[in-house]
Amino acid sequence: MPTEPISRLGWIKLGIFSSPVLVFQAIELPWRMFLPPFFSETIGLSLVATGALMMWIRLFDMVADPLVGWASDRFPTRFGLRRPWMVASLPLIVAGTWHVFFASPGTDISTIAVWCAAMHLGYTLMVVPHGGWGLELSDDYHERTRIMGAKVWFAAAGMPLIILLPAVLERLSLANRAGQVATMGWILILLAPLSVLLVLYAIPEPGGNHTAARQTASPARQFAAILADPALVKVLVLYALVGLADASNAGTFVFFVERAIGLDRMAGMLMLIQSLVALVALPVWFCVSRRLGKRGTLVLVFAWNALLAPLALLLPAGNAWLLGGFLCLRSVSWGADYMLLRALVADIAGRRGQSEGASRSGSYYALFNVTLKLAAGLGIGAALWLLAHAGFSPSAPNATAALEAVRLVYALPSCLAGLVGVAITLLYPSERPARVRDPSLAVSRPIL
Repeated sequence: MPTEPISRLGWIKLGIFSSPVLVFQAIELPWRMFLPPFFSETIGLSLVATGALMMWIRLFDMVADPLVGWASDRFPTRFGLRRPWMVASLPLIVAGTWHVFFASPGTDISTIAVWCAAMHLGYTLMVVPHGGWGLELSDDYHERTRIMGAKVWFAAAGMPLIILLPAVLERLSLANRAGQVATMGWILILLAPLSVLLVLYAIPEPGGNHTAARQTASPARQFAAILADPALVKVLVLYALVGLADASNAGTFVFFVERAIGLDRMAGMLMLIQSLVALVALPVWFCVSRRLGKRGTLVLVFAWNALLAPLALLLPAGNAWLLGGFLCLRSVSWGADYMLLRALVADIAGRRGQSEGASRSGSYYALFNVTLKLAAGLGIGAALWLLAHAGFSPSAPNATAALEAVRLVYALPSCLAGLVGVAITLLYPSERPARVRDPSLAVSRPIL
């Protein structure tokens, strides 16, 4: 049953609440990294068709996410605002996963598109209400950052869980691309119901004013009112930058490692470096944000990305040790931008909820989530389009110019996003001194 917001979650409950992030990773990682090569190499879609499919699904999300976010604010039930939607997500995720991750060679693009849409609708029904729930779970300034940080930490932890077995199969030559994708499909089918049931059983949903919820404005009016806040608009722009850069990186990572650097069957294993470094670095960034504030820490994160990304252009082909070192350094900042930006959104949503007497967290989360998804779709679509027009082929020998194009498309978006991110963040309003409800939070602690 709904309860009041809490000042601090115990680490076990914080882990349980963050567990659906593993499902999000089980969809997003394959979608960005493994499904593009799977669609082009195994199913037989062209790079242009694959890029168009990725972009179309993100456009579909542009409609679904805000409507689900608004509905999860608007229709209270005796089970809560967020819980029923998460339960409804499960059949769509399972069915969509089965038909996408286990698709046979030669499956036509219309069939793939329909089941991708079903899977992503289920994804939206889970991620948006859960995200809104996370924004309103606590009304404490520092606890909000801790909750957002824990979700990003679980995203990093989920990467080894999801791609370790496929990476081992790849390295030992025990599975081709289709076998890797099928393995990740089974992981997703098992994770989705398990994580949702754990959250529903263990975590109380904060109560709200049901009368105020039923008086929620129409979607157009609600989102127009939310976008009237200049501080939120800056966060959305930063989210778009991060999404564009990350999607171009993830969508070209396999091509960058296997073709440009020439390390065949090592992409999955090398991707584990990013998550393992982030597991250590994220709690450090959390502590830094308590000293410098979210704005000051964001400047450091964006600057780090801008400085490190261009080194990918200088890496020699065939040297796994230098590539591993580069990935270690670059991964120091992985996820810190998401943690801080989501915490800023939680602060904004919390202030708005206090003034209006009703939670609009589902709409807030949907708004920045669809911004991220759209940016990601544009990022991966543009990256694949650029590679195709540079003459790159994922299944044939490539000229030196095409391999250099892979490096450029992999590295430059992060560099440019970092530079622009620094400039925008410096224009962000100065933060007010934090008010901490729980005195024990005054001491820096790890995220979990």
